[in-house]
Amino acid sequence: MRASRLTLALTVCTLLLSCGGTSAGTGTPTGTPPAATPPAATPPTATLPTANWSDLATWGGALPAAGANVTLPAGKRVILDVSPPALAGLTIPAGSALEFAEQDLTLTSEWVMVHGELRVGREDAPFTHQADIVLTDATPGEDVMGMGDRVLGVMDGTLELHGQKKLAWTRLATTATAGTSTLTLEKAPDWAPGSALTLTSTDFDPGQTEQVVVQRVSGTQVTLAVPLKHTHWAQTTTLGGRTLVERAEVGLLTRNIRVAASEDASQSQLGAHVMIMGTSAARIEGTEFTRVGQVNTLRRYPVHFHRLGSAPGSYFRGNAIHQSFNRCLVVHGTSGLRVQDNVTYDSVGHCVFLEDGDETGTQLTGNLVTLVQRPDKDRGQTPLLDSDRDPAGYWITHPANTVTGNVAAGVEGTGFWLAFPEHPTGLAAGRTDLWNRRTPLGDFSGNVAHSGHRGLNVDHGPRADGSHTEVTYYMPRVNPSDPKSAPAPATFAAFTAYKQRDHGIWLRGEYLTVAGAALADNGVGATFASDQTTLTGSLLVGETANVGRPPSWEKTGAGGRSLPRPWEPDFPIRGFQFYDGHVSITDTALSGFHPNSVRQASGLGYLTKNAFALEPTNAARGVTWLDDSLRVYLPPAQADRDGDKAATFLDTDGSVTGTAGQTVTGSALLKDAPDCAARPAWGASVCGGTYARLWLNDVTGGKVAPVAVTNARGASVALTGTPDDFTYFSTSVRVGGAYALSPSAASTHLRVGVGDRQPGETLTLTIPLSAVGPAPALYRDWWIDERNRLKQVALSALAATTGDSYALDSGALHLKLVVQEKRDFAVVDICAAALCR
Repeated sequence: MRASRLTLALTVCTLLLSCGGTSAGTGTPTGTPPAATPPAATPPTATLPTANWSDLATWGGALPAAGANVTLPAGKRVILDVSPPALAGLTIPAGSALEFAEQDLTLTSEWVMVHGELRVGREDAPFTHQADIVLTDATPGEDVMGMGDRVLGVMDGTLELHGQKKLAWTRLATTATAGTSTLTLEKAPDWAPGSALTLTSTDFDPGQTEQVVVQRVSGTQVTLAVPLKHTHWAQTTTLGGRTLVERAEVGLLTRNIRVAASEDASQSQLGAHVMIMGTSAARIEGTEFTRVGQVNTLRRYPVHFHRLGSAPGSYFRGNAIHQSFNRCLVVHGTSGLRVQDNVTYDSVGHCVFLEDGDETGTQLTGNLVTLVQRPDKDRGQTPLLDSDRDPAGYWITHPANTVTGNVAAGVEGTGFWLAFPEHPTGLAAGRTDLWNRRTPLGDFSGNVAHSGHRGLNVDHGPRADGSHTEVTYYMPRVNPSDPKSAPAPATFAAFTAYKQRDHGIWLRGEYLTVAGAALADNGVGATFASDQTTLTGSLLVGETANVGRPPSWEKTGAGGRSLPRPWEPDFPIRGFQFYDGHVSITDTALSGFHPNSVRQASGLGYLTKNAFALEPTNAARGVTWLDDSLRVYLPPAQADRDGDKAATFLDTDGSVTGTAGQTVTGSALLKDAPDCAARPAWGASVCGGTYARLWLNDVTGGKVAPVAVTNARGASVALTGTPDDFTYFSTSVRVGGAYALSPSAASTHLRVGVGDRQPGETLTLTIPLSAVGPAPALYRDWWIDERNRLKQVALSALAATTGDSYALDSGALHLKLVVQEKRDFAVVDICAAALCR
């Protein structure tokens, strides 16, 4: 026995020490059906002979004394029928079980290790009294089987915690103003006097989330022990047939089973933690976890499902986690876990955390996450991962999961962060068969984020080492291992985001759709740094009646800590921002975008201060304006931001400009055309014609900036280049037009082109010979080969050519780009030698 325990301990330590690189079904108010529960396997301890803890015979004649390190008798089911004195440790060996009797009980110990079974209540007969498991720290620095200190550990065992089923959370039915002591709820709760609740912020400040205590309940009315400090909004607005819900959530924090550290943890921040490993099963419901998680420490989280593999028989539902010093719930190397109707409040760092990226089949449904805080250096807190500086309510690292009906409220970072690595990281780093950034999306629908920084972020996934993030491009494919396989379009359905200090939604990828969203009171509703991506069937509201405090006032987070302002007072709020790639807004209603004396506001715009390329074929269609909102605003272009200078989009059906097929542009190269009409309030003009993206690349990596681009009427822009290496330049031009390109320095290899156009479309360019050499060699359509070399013709003959010719005249290269049959681009390499090197 001793040898096997030693082997087991070494195995556990090996698993844990290699982790250092990464870190009630009755409560769902959203209508989410409870996840099906596979029948639990009958534990091998079910038929064991029983013995009472209080029986001297159970222990050979002497009850365990205070400070004892206790191991349950082998082959027995011990019924805990008394509250023992504080123990130094408790081991439940394989083949043994500890079950709480149906009475008020407290089990106090430095740690508890379960290899057999620990049970409080049953799934079909929940515990009805009060059960407390209190973990102490009289002996600091213990490391129990590699699981650290103050641990409730489950190794190849079974944990069954079944508290009473309660309404986990609901929403306010009417607004609760500061100073009131009464809440009117959408559902009548079954909460007892003395229960603690979390009441979410509905303003920009996450710190307006409050913990309150129930004095009494009468139907849907809850009377509080102490009046509210802040106003909590409750309003459902229907505009244009679409619904926006801005109602504070109210979540229950008290449960009749409780796992907690002793009071000293509030100061030390060394909380209790539950770690479930090996071939274990854990079915946890109706349980409260408080003073949990251990500050700045990897693998020491409130509840941690650690590398169980497939775990459809385990679940975590109807629980509460509050006052956590390190995350909330961590799912690590575990798939098929059901996480439903849980409530969290007051945690540090990412809260619900799917760790390595091989966690699939997770069912995250109907959970409420509230007040997620950044690590506070004044309290000695440091980020476990760099991304914890802007923590997520839900950090999700693999697309193949179900995420429905959840709420992230009062997060000092991102509500839902879909942070996909290329392959899993950490202990799963060898899983190169998984391509997270190309895996089709599971069900992501009906989720809500408010009173935070960013609502939904599909970008910035972990690097291979897992510690930092990088720009992430999510391109789901039918066959994820083959990037050339057919797209598997992803839909983010019925997402609501309001009072987000930055964005309601930010997406980066392709073939993504946001459908049925409601985005209101945000700095920006949605920006897509994407391709083939659209916002459709949605509602965008600039400002609602939920005014709250002006966002420029909100400078502090919970506890008075410094946070970035939501935006500067003069920031132009907007509903939808066009950006790079091909993005569109369709069949969407907009309201409440009204400029004031301090700042602009508009339903549509472009990403401001943008230095990157964008597509003038970005489009709006079927846009409905529900009031006299300013429809478009394009701020004046900044001198070093080429994207600002190219801002252009197509009004496909006239629902923006009033005339189908018109283009809205802020470009100095375009808006001076005779068929353009200025819209001064928009900072733009409305023009006819067809537009394309013209780009120039210095292939040698030299410095040719700035590049002046001048139209036939003499209007010009100076391009700085994209900030990666300032060798790539891009702007919007009119198809069929003529433009002069003037680099500031010479290059031995320039490449110029247009893309995403129709066969037969043309563009005429002029480039000084001083920039390309007196006798350049030109090759078209990416083939630098003599068979694809352009021929020189007289300037007078160039207009009649079909893209196979160029002219030299008056110290300049004259070039006609022509999109060829069966192609959507025209590209020419310009080389200072016979062949580009």
